[in-house]
Amino acid sequence: MMKKKLLIGSITGLLILGGAVSAGATPKTNSKGNTPSVISMEEAKDIALKEFGGKLKNIELDKENGHQVYDIELLLENKGEEIDLDVDAISGKIMDVEREMYDTNHAFEQEDNSIAVKIPLLEAIEIVQKDTTGVVKESELDSEDGYYKIEILKGQTEIEYKVDVNNGNIIEKEIDND
Repeated sequence: MMKKKLLIGSITGLLILGGAVSAGATPKTNSKGNTPSVISMEEAKDIALKEFGGKLKNIELDKENGHQVYDIELLLENKGEEIDLDVDAISGKIMDVEREMYDTNHAFEQEDNSIAVKIPLLEAIEIVQKDTTGVVKESELDSEDGYYKIEILKGQTEIEYKVDVNNGNIIEKEIDND
């Protein structure tokens, strides 16, 4: 009889523990009972620029420690500083900030030799998303060759674009179904 009570108690404990673990594994919901949506890339950029200023160098939606974050790189040319920060994609809270100093003379030298950028990065992203709706996985400026490289994830398919920085034309579209 004692073994039976011990077995029933153990099973009950495991069921309670299992329910607690599975409850923690479900997506968090907001006050309306819905799974919260991510803030837009534009909102994340605005949060970063409002806090630090400078120019947007790179922005991408990433997953770190189970949380979606925007990884943002800013250049503060007047201070010779590059800032890499993470913005929580749900709350918009700045989570991590790394600062790196660089030689401003070298940076301006590079800037003088690079191609003038007429289309902002977020405008290039909008152009690409009109062609293919999906999640922007990565975006960066290739100032040497004069285009933005933007990767979109649509379902299981990755689509890589190259967008001209002067006129916003899609130079290349490569689909990877792997």
